[in-house]
Amino acid sequence: MNGFMVFLAKELLEIRRTWRVWVIPGLTIFFAITGPILALFTPQLLRALAATDPGMVIKMPDPTAREAFGQFLQNMGQIVMIALVIAGAGSVSGERSSGTAILVLTKPLSRPAFILAKVVSQQILLVVSTVLGTVVTIGVTAALFDNLQVRPFVIGVLLWLAFALFFSAVMTLCSVMVRSRGGAAGVGLFFLFSTLIASAFPLIAKWTFAGLTSASTKALLGQSPPVLWPLLTAAAGMVVATVMAVGIFRKQEI
Repeated sequence: MNGFMVFLAKELLEIRRTWRVWVIPGLTIFFAITGPILALFTPQLLRALAATDPGMVIKMPDPTAREAFGQFLQNMGQIVMIALVIAGAGSVSGERSSGTAILVLTKPLSRPAFILAKVVSQQILLVVSTVLGTVVTIGVTAALFDNLQVRPFVIGVLLWLAFALFFSAVMTLCSVMVRSRGGAAGVGLFFLFSTLIASAFPLIAKWTFAGLTSASTKALLGQSPPVLWPLLTAAAGMVVATVMAVGIFRKQEI
C-alpha cells in the first residue's frame, strides 16, 4: 500500500488543525465533566421544583457514582455516536467533492492506502478521545462521590468503544458508497438506529454486534451480558466494511 504512513500522518495532522479535533474529543470531554455534575445536582433540582408546588411530591434516592458513570455512557451511546455519523460521512465524500482526493491519488498513494488511512486515523482519534474522557470522568466523579466502582465502568466503556470502532469503519464505507455527505450521513443514521432497535431482540443481541449497544450499560450495572459473539462479529464487521470500502473505491471514478 503505497503512501499509507505518509497519508496517515497527513490525516492526523489535519485532525489536529481542523474542526475535527473539537467534535469527538470536545464532546467526550464535555460529557466527562458535565455527566457527574448533572448526576449530582439533578435530584436537588427536582426537589427544588417540587417545593414550588405543594401538590407535587418527588422522591428520589441520593445520587451515586454509578449514576454519574451511567450519564457519561448514555451520552457516548447517543450524542457521540451521532457525531461519529456526521464526522464519518464526509471522510471520503468530502475529499471527492473538494477535489482533494484527485490531488493526493495522483501522487504515489494507492487507493487501498487512502481508505485504510481514513479508517485508522478516525479510530486513533476515537480511542484517544475515549481514554481521555474516561480518565476525566473518573476524576470528576471521584471528587463528587464516594464508593467508586471503576472496573465495571471501564468494562462498559471498552464495550462501547468496540462498537464505535466498528461503526467508524461502517461510516467510511457509507462515505465511499454515497457521494454526498448528507446521503452518507442518512445511511449511517439508518444503520445506527436499526442496530439499536435490533438490540432489543435477545437472540440478535446475543449473537451479533448489536448486543454491544446495551452491553456497556449492563456491565456498568454489574451484570455479565454475553459479549463474545458481539465482539467477534464487530471485529469481523469492521474488517468486512473496510475491505468493501477498498473494493468499491478501487472501481469508482474520482
